[in-house]
Amino acid sequence: MSRMFTLDRRCLSGRLAAMLCLAAGASVAQAQIATVVTTDSAALASALHPSGGLVINSVVVRNGKPGQIGTFAKFDLPPVSIRDGVVLSSGSVENLTPLAEVLDPAYDSCCPPARVNSQMTFDTDPDGNFLSGGTDEFDAYGSHANNIENFSASFDVAAIDVHFTLPVASQVRFDFIFGSVEFPYYTSSFTDAFLVFLDGTQPNDQVTFDANNAAVQVGVSFAGLETTADVNTAFAAPHGLIHHLTTTTAELAAGDHTLTFEVGDVNDHILDSVVFIADLRAQAGVEGTHPSDDCRGDYDHSGTVTVSDLFNFLDRWFIEFGLTDEDQELTADFTDNGVVAVDDLFGFLDAWFAEFGTCGES
Repeated sequence: MSRMFTLDRRCLSGRLAAMLCLAAGASVAQAQIATVVTTDSAALASALHPSGGLVINSVVVRNGKPGQIGTFAKFDLPPVSIRDGVVLSSGSVENLTPLAEVLDPAYDSCCPPARVNSQMTFDTDPDGNFLSGGTDEFDAYGSHANNIENFSASFDVAAIDVHFTLPVASQVRFDFIFGSVEFPYYTSSFTDAFLVFLDGTQPNDQVTFDANNAAVQVGVSFAGLETTADVNTAFAAPHGLIHHLTTTTAELAAGDHTLTFEVGDVNDHILDSVVFIADLRAQAGVEGTHPSDDCRGDYDHSGTVTVSDLFNFLDRWFIEFGLTDEDQELTADFTDNGVVAVDDLFGFLDAWFAEFGTCGES
């Protein structure tokens, strides 16, 4: 049965109108980014919110030290946002909230505070030689054909392998934001980078590129795609991040595949970089990496904000209202605070009205 709908805030449905009257004056709760350090396969798989038939079988840590890998939520304050997901850092993912120090007029962007200026690897080999904490595939890619500007070696690389299955032949997509406190002071000599390998780790298996058809990296990648306006994380002005991008693969055969995500320091251990990865899904799109919108009103992950998103969200919200994440897995917890409440309704409505008919990925 089809449902009739008029785009009018005053009359969405009888149930919704009643709730709006009861909750009049409520405000949407928003907060700075929250991270959880974890290498648990199930937690990381769940945080990537697989959809479109794609099934994540496991997420395996390929490289990195405790603290470099985890999940994130509440990256939702405008003008930069991304849905909850997995975070990888060349430093500690615990230390990514906004920096109070940058408000000091004397703040020098060449020397960020210690919490985002971390050396994570202090290991030595059996002969006592110092280890960088890099990976062979990062080094091979970076040194090949000047893929990473002025590359000599990788350090403190955080890397995971995501093993997944496609029930039918499909393209695969994921969203990401890459940030670095190397920007704006060091943008050529220390070109921290984000790499993604598909079904192999040879240089030609790398599938994520910037607008210059180069690997996503400090320096050339920040030309034209950067913003210093983020207020959710440590990458606010004068630092920056490259936002919101979507990588779409070529069509992949049905069956098992692996995506390897890696972020690392280049040419030194210090000044941390990070990648936020969200929404791994089977979905058709334009192959390559393109700027995209974080359509938080796209509840059904179709790529377009429609009336169906509104009714689907409302159905879940009325079912889950008052429940907590201890009761069950929640899909209507829009504010990601562990309980479905009126704030979630107003938050979703704000996003839905702002994005309806205009928000779609490239």
